[in-house]
Amino acid sequence: MMNKAQSKNGHIGDKKRILWRQLEKMGCLWSYAKNPKHIDDDLLIEKALLYLEFEDLHKLSALYPMKRIQNVWRERLVSQGDYYGIINWLLAVMFFDIKKPDKYLKQYGKPRLEIRA
Repeated sequence: MMNKAQSKNGHIGDKKRILWRQLEKMGCLWSYAKNPKHIDDDLLIEKALLYLEFEDLHKLSALYPMKRIQNVWRERLVSQGDYYGIINWLLAVMFFDIKKPDKYLKQYGKPRLEIRA
């Protein structure tokens, strides 16, 4: 008989596996391990944000805290500047409910290099 912790971990594993399978079907994970247990959580978050439909992102927020999802988004996608421009803007407005998306994306989209004269 499973205890609550084992049951919860199994449930999380199932949700993670569902997200993984969706991304696999889309051909987004062809170069990664076939077992979702061996995938880095931040990579799963990144790929889900990039490739899944907005209505599927609620599955992501059921697995991970929104703060973690937003940190991964900011570090891996927003930090690349205009490369993911429209995707980042839509995520900012529709998923993260950021009130001033242009300002936010400009702030975090710039490389943090300081030029000294």
